[in-house]
Amino acid sequence: MTPLIKIGNVYFKREDHNITGSAKDRSISLQVNYLKKMGYLSAVISSTGNAAISAQYFCLKYGINLTIFVSPHTDKSKLKLIANYIVSSRPISDAFKYAKENHSYLLRQSTDPIALRGYGQIAREVVKQLPQVSSIFVPIGSGTTLLGISSKIPYSIPIFGVQPASHCPIASNFDHDFVPEESTTTDALGAKLLPLKNKVIKAINDHLGQGVVVQNKQVLQSQNYLLANNIATSPEGALTLAGLNKIKNQIDIGQFPVIILTGAKR
Repeated sequence: MTPLIKIGNVYFKREDHNITGSAKDRSISLQVNYLKKMGYLSAVISSTGNAAISAQYFCLKYGINLTIFVSPHTDKSKLKLIANYIVSSRPISDAFKYAKENHSYLLRQSTDPIALRGYGQIAREVVKQLPQVSSIFVPIGSGTTLLGISSKIPYSIPIFGVQPASHCPIASNFDHDFVPEESTTTDALGAKLLPLKNKVIKAINDHLGQGVVVQNKQVLQSQNYLLANNIATSPEGALTLAGLNKIKNQIDIGQFPVIILTGAKR
C-alpha cells in the first residue's frame, strides 16, 4: 500500500512510492503475472518511459523477454533507466505489429482490462486510508488510470481529470477556460491514441466531476510548492495539484480532496 499524506488541506496519494517509482506498477505487475500464467514467453510495449521502466522490472522478475518501442522524443532521463529499447517514429503501431507477428503479449494499458483492475486497487486503498475522501484528482494521458480508479470509487465522490493546455482532448470537453500551448513539462500525458476517451468522459460525468485544463505556468508554480514540501514527483503530480488549485474556489471539492501523484521525478 502506498502512503497517503496530508499537506495543508490536501491529501496526496504517493504512487511514486511503488517499486519502480510510478503507478504503472499497479497494472503492469498484474499484466505480466497473467501472461506468465498463460504461457507467453515474450511481451512488447510502447511507452513514454514509466511504463517501460515498470515492464522491464516485472518481465525480468518473471523471466519474460521484453521488446520496448519508444518515441524519439522520450525523456532521456527515463531512457537511462531502460536497458534495451527501439526508437521508432511510430512506437504504438510498431508494438501492435510486433505483437501480432511474434505472438508477443501487448502490454497496452488502454486496451487491456487487466490494467483497469490494477488501477482500481488505488481507489480501494484511498477509501481504506481516508474513508471521508471528498474528491479525487487524477492526471489524464490515455485515461486508463482514471477509469480504473472510477470503477472502485462510489459515485458520490467526484473525480476530476487534469490535462495540460498543450494536449487536452479529454479535459477540454469540460473546461474551456485556457489558452492553448505548444509544449508542456508533462511529457507522459501526450497519448494520441485514445480508445477509452468516451468511457473516461462518461466516468467523469457519472461521478459528477469535471475535466480541468492547466497552463504550464501553473504547473511550475505547483511543482515549486511540492518541492518546498519535500515532494519530488514527476511534473504530472504538479499538474494535478494545479488543477485542484484552479477550480477549488469554483466547485465544491469537499474538505478531504485527494491528489494522485502518479510518478517519481526522473
